[in-house]
Amino acid sequence: MPLLDRHRVSTLITLTALERTVAGPERMLRESEVAMLIKAAYDDAVDTARAAFMARVQTMPTSAWPWSAVQAAPPVARPPLGVRPRGGGLGGPDALGVPPVPTTPALLVLLRGQADSADADPGNQLPARGTPDGAAWEGLQAALDRWDTAAIRRYIRPQGWVVPGSEGPRESQDDGATSGPPAPAPGTSPDLPATQTATVPFWKQPAVLVAGATVVVATGVTVYALTRDSAGQRLEAELRRVAAEARKQ
Repeated sequence: MPLLDRHRVSTLITLTALERTVAGPERMLRESEVAMLIKAAYDDAVDTARAAFMARVQTMPTSAWPWSAVQAAPPVARPPLGVRPRGGGLGGPDALGVPPVPTTPALLVLLRGQADSADADPGNQLPARGTPDGAAWEGLQAALDRWDTAAIRRYIRPQGWVVPGSEGPRESQDDGATSGPPAPAPGTSPDLPATQTATVPFWKQPAVLVAGATVVVATGVTVYALTRDSAGQRLEAELRRVAAEARKQ
């Protein structure tokens, strides 16, 4: 059964929002969180997802790395139905009145392409899209497609992914809420199941970052090596190549 780590999705939503607002020293300070999420997602992704992620980030400015991996571009305004753009052209899809759809973060490609694992958290399992069992989850899949973070959060519960309304009555403090998971129980983290203590996840611990991620300076850009395996080395080499090409221009 396909996996989608709800904790990482929740973290990605947070970092995507921060990417649009933080600046200066705070932005530099939060880069380590972005780098660790990239490394964790890259380590656990299948090869096809890794290749798709690389194709996305290679089109982005190297100066924006690693924040570019969590960036969600704002929707492009489209003209109303029947209104032609200036210049007399037909306007293509923009003239059809289709609601604008924001670009999903590149990192979402890795999260949706997580490799199956024997010790995977059952709460992160989702039925395959397009199957009878997956029909109930099409709302979540569509929300991921358009990066509707408010809708995505409605599916996140401490015990795992849950179709809204199927888990019974909500807690009284969450009545009337339009987005977001229920308030965590005392002593727990919003990103951890209620039965666990609020410990730092393994992939967020500094020891993991020190052991698995290094820092390389290229054209004043901080580039994080995502893994120590050959795939990670190829990723770092490709990012260096992009930076070298940028210097020549």
